[in-house]
Amino acid sequence: MRIDIYSDTVCPWCYLGKRRFELAVAARPQYEPRVTWRPFELNPEIPGEGVDRAAYLEARLGNAERVAEAHAELQRQGQVAGIEFRFDLIARVPNTRRSHLLIAHAGRVGRQSVVKERLMRAYFEEGCDIGDVDELVRLGVEAGLAEHESRSALILRAGQDGVIAAERHAAVLGITGVPTFVFDGQYTISGAQEVGNLTRIFDQVADFGAERDPARDLAS
Repeated sequence: MRIDIYSDTVCPWCYLGKRRFELAVAARPQYEPRVTWRPFELNPEIPGEGVDRAAYLEARLGNAERVAEAHAELQRQGQVAGIEFRFDLIARVPNTRRSHLLIAHAGRVGRQSVVKERLMRAYFEEGCDIGDVDELVRLGVEAGLAEHESRSALILRAGQDGVIAAERHAAVLGITGVPTFVFDGQYTISGAQEVGNLTRIFDQVADFGAERDPARDLAS
């Protein structure tokens, strides 16, 4: 089973969806899915230095009270999934292109999932600025990447064409929000799905795959 997951590194629902997805995978170990994390920039227009998060959220949600309500709901759901959202520690909303470049670099050396987790935990639970090159390099090293290669990938923007191509493909697929899960290149579901719903989807996709497998017909 191949699963492509489109998400952004500063999307709290993506972090929640990631954790629920991992719990669902643990509940269905027989499938051993091949997971690839795909980039999706929710706010590509944000400048490289980022913007003040409080002002950004109030502009989007209307006022501080609505922001507080949204945070409280995310914290409630996050606790169930093992996430301690610390929105009080997050000062800025970064441009996420550099974080996606680091994840792309990590994918080339077999560390994509580990780096993805480290970046999202750093942002949502530690308040780190994951738009800053030095911070990204530090987090990458903590997740097992080589420091010099990581810095070079970020400064030289290695893999940027691949990131742009993946985002264009997301547009072709009609993906407008994240997280979005694409199973075997055919079946798509969006949102931070509950664990039980994800396990049912795993079972359904596995059944569909078995029905399409010609080897199964020969063996029967």
